[in-house]
Amino acid sequence: MLLKELKCPGCGAPLKSKERDMMLACSHCGRISLFADGTVGDVSYSIAAPAENRSEELIYVPFWIVNADLNVKKESISGGRISRFITDRKQMRGTRDFYVCAAALPEDSCRKWNMDLTLDQPELTFVSGFKGAKRAVMTMEKGIAGENAEFLFLRYETEIPGTLQTLEYDFKINSTKVLYLPAYKINDTYILGISHE
Repeated sequence: MLLKELKCPGCGAPLKSKERDMMLACSHCGRISLFADGTVGDVSYSIAAPAENRSEELIYVPFWIVNADLNVKKESISGGRISRFITDRKQMRGTRDFYVCAAALPEDSCRKWNMDLTLDQPELTFVSGFKGAKRAVMTMEKGIAGENAEFLFLRYETEIPGTLQTLEYDFKINSTKVLYLPAYKINDTYILGISHE
């Protein structure tokens, strides 16, 4: 087996990582690249600013933002109509961004964040760098993020009151990008540091 040295696509310097991070930062020029399918390439990413300054440790958590067209062709549900009407559940339809946490963090936090952020898209301001804060290691590949985005939709549909009888839909991915969201680490838990209703 041949081992290939990974090089920064920007300056050609060798890329090194102590952990199995898919987002590799060049120690020479600072450029961040995505390691996927055995190669290193450019990736579109943004960094959201924290909504407030807190004393806890700040960590930037990577999310895949999967923009997809969701077309429900047929859906039948038995029961739960009154409960749906009263709770005024949002519909997951049309073109939308799906937030998929790409870091190896506690599953409960990731599941909640994914659904909450997908349903109620946050208003963000962006910064140009991490300003000395740590980055959580990105462990999820782009293709898996697309599958998880589709699973988010299916999970949402099954959690709606009533019994889902039939569901026919098209799920077409338009684009994916990486977004780093600020989070504060308190003991073994993480709290997102963004304004989110």
